[in-house]
Amino acid sequence: MTREIKENNDNNEWRYLEVKEKEVVRCNSIHSTLVDGMVKGVSPNTVFLEECPGYVLSLGRNQCCEEECDIVECEKLGITIERRETGGGAGLMVPGSTSWGICMDKRDPRVSDDMDRNFEILSRGVITGLKKLGLDAVFAPVNDINIGDKKVGGMTAMTRQNSLLIYGSVIWDFDMDLFMKIARIPAPKLKKKGVSSVQKRITTIIEELGRKIPPAELRDCLIQGFEEALSVKLTKAGLNEAENAIWKQKMDIFSSKNFILRPGHCSVSNVSCVYPAEKGIIRVSLYVNEGKIMDAGITGDFMQINDIDFDPLEGLLVGSKTDREDIELIVHTYFDENDIQMVGASADDFVDAIVGAVNEYEE
Repeated sequence: MTREIKENNDNNEWRYLEVKEKEVVRCNSIHSTLVDGMVKGVSPNTVFLEECPGYVLSLGRNQCCEEECDIVECEKLGITIERRETGGGAGLMVPGSTSWGICMDKRDPRVSDDMDRNFEILSRGVITGLKKLGLDAVFAPVNDINIGDKKVGGMTAMTRQNSLLIYGSVIWDFDMDLFMKIARIPAPKLKKKGVSSVQKRITTIIEELGRKIPPAELRDCLIQGFEEALSVKLTKAGLNEAENAIWKQKMDIFSSKNFILRPGHCSVSNVSCVYPAEKGIIRVSLYVNEGKIMDAGITGDFMQINDIDFDPLEGLLVGSKTDREDIELIVHTYFDENDIQMVGASADDFVDAIVGAVNEYEE
């Protein structure tokens, strides 16, 4: 870490980064840039707020595009499909929507080893900011912000070496009719939430206030909220030269259709299972023949915290017997060897999801 960056992190003066890009792919690239920049010692602790430039469906890291939305309908309606590097579920963002994030050094005393605790602590800036608008927002475990019994924001997270990224949404406004035209929401997910429809699950800032506030007003309140909640002084600045170099490379990755669409992860199967964990849906697609797994796909809106992909686990399952004992050994070994940290899910949930798909074949 350079002396300048280290001193910036030590004296509680943090950078405020305002992200207003014409394409969401450039915003997602900035998130990853900050994570890598922190690892390389070129990025200071940063709070960032970003304004969405258009209608965008943001997919979580592990989701299969075809399972989550109607791709053709998205194209007809002018909705851009993008993918984050963090886990969690798909979210429709409308023009002017505000998202927030914190990228910080994990060695900061405010960071806990318990990720649930980090969600609670680091979302206080948003909650404090919304209270300044007169909204009685509260943290709702594991990773939501509610007003009453309705969700007004959610969070996801990722760690890479010494870097922690918390990224969240604030539902400023929402187009429910548009969302219902493109979304494919599995029934087990709504059942797990105890609601019959998405409409009963979420609210918006505009709806709660009874007036349409500009994104700039929301940003001002959130900035004040973060300063108070984190006891820091936020100083507005852009990316530095070293970060810009990383950002340029990241944009090539995040604009790739292979990265966005992940073709092939959910298209080859003769059995499947949609499994609701405590937090998130695990979707398993298998091609099973004569007691063996011939192909496997694992997708969903589950959330792992460390920077781990599940493609290698899919490969390890290929050729495996369909016995539960064999599946348990493969899954638990993969989780243990990679020290996988989940929010609201476990290795046993993945075993149950895979076995659930196998049982469909046997039935």
